[in-house]
Amino acid sequence: MARTMFGRRQIRTSEETITAENVVRVLSSAYTTHLMNRDEITYLYNYYKGLQPVLERTKDIRPEICNQIIENRANQIVNFRVGYTVGKPIQYVATVSDDTTSDDIARLNDLMRVAGKASKDKQLVEWMMICGVGYRMALSNENRGAKIPFELHALDPRNTFIIRRNDIAGTPLAGVYYITNENIEGETTDKQTFYIYTNTGEYFVVEGWQSGELVDKSTYQLSGIPIIEYPLNHARLGAFEVCLSLLDALNDLDSNRLDSVAQFVQSLLVAYNCELPEGETANSVRDRGIVFLKSNGENKADLKVISETLNQDQIETLKRDIIDAINEIVGMPSQGNGSTGDSSNNGAVILKNGWQGAETRAQDFEMMFREPEQRMLEIVTDICNNLLSMHLDANNIDVKFTRRNYEDLLTKSQTLITMLQNDKVHPQCAYEASGLFIDTQDAYNMGMDWYREQTEKAEQQMIATATANKEAAVKEDVENPTS
Repeated sequence: MARTMFGRRQIRTSEETITAENVVRVLSSAYTTHLMNRDEITYLYNYYKGLQPVLERTKDIRPEICNQIIENRANQIVNFRVGYTVGKPIQYVATVSDDTTSDDIARLNDLMRVAGKASKDKQLVEWMMICGVGYRMALSNENRGAKIPFELHALDPRNTFIIRRNDIAGTPLAGVYYITNENIEGETTDKQTFYIYTNTGEYFVVEGWQSGELVDKSTYQLSGIPIIEYPLNHARLGAFEVCLSLLDALNDLDSNRLDSVAQFVQSLLVAYNCELPEGETANSVRDRGIVFLKSNGENKADLKVISETLNQDQIETLKRDIIDAINEIVGMPSQGNGSTGDSSNNGAVILKNGWQGAETRAQDFEMMFREPEQRMLEIVTDICNNLLSMHLDANNIDVKFTRRNYEDLLTKSQTLITMLQNDKVHPQCAYEASGLFIDTQDAYNMGMDWYREQTEKAEQQMIATATANKEAAVKEDVENPTS
């Protein structure tokens, strides 16, 4: 039976701040709400892996023929959305025209690459697509000899949550991550250790939650809570959560379809006006594959097979309708051949096959991703400025997704050329409007530097040519003086 869920719940408290005096009480209340979220996250994660309700399917009639077929579209949806949105590394670009800022941001991109941020982004977005929310932790690397001054981690949302103030903004008060302890023999116990980072820079360690005990506290120097929440949408719904009933229906349809085939192959025999010979039973007839019939009186004995199969054309139509509905709801493109009658019209192909819907969902994802990513950048830039003497300002950094940057290259190039030829359009606006470049500011600066360099070379060439012509004319006058 399909399970109905409506997104993950925000965890809120009426406390203004979290301190050593109220941390255990706030944690106890918050953990109760988190357990409800955790139960749903676990269900969705198992569903994504293939543990789906069809595996518990039973039949009252002919229970020995009961196929349990999983067509794991949930896994397909998550993998597509993850690959489409963060299949290429996220880049950071400057929003101001400043050489120092551009150089520092280029260095930041290199640090992120060495730190393996692209793979951690994949883990983070995968959780977002599965359960509607993901969590990232950004910490300072205390070892100053390390190449990377910060650490990034994608946390398991089953063991992570944010406590927010119960105000209009839902201001984060603390980020919580916990582990379940093991005893010396390696057996799991029910006791858990909670690590709590507050917005006042205080760090707490609490054991247990119903009757929790504060075992440690300290302070940390970061510009914000190091655990950042990344919601997929405001309802915190997973990518396939909105169509769970359709996914279950698809599994049931496939299972019943295969049952029909199996039941056709293993059709029942019906004996008319006859009795089995002495010593024969239904099982012995089935085992030997042959039976000798005796007529009963004047009625002629007969043996027939009951064979009734589903109409496969109608079933295929129903299955295609369910798949189309799923794809439309979650923003998945069609897997068809994409023929539109005009192969040159790429825009029509994109619209018909649903790629425009996928792009729209990706743009919506980007909007939700930017705000928490900006909070992460505030922490990381603060660490880089302190440990590497860089001059980064998170407000001067923009997040750029490199997805499909070179699609429809000819149209974008024509747009750039046309706008550059208009003397009423600033060249930087042309660069931004064309959509050709990941880092518009950097591309504009490079373009202008190249333009100035080529202009100077052309001017020097003109001067050299004029000088050479003048010298040639003087020489000609000397050699061939006029009368």
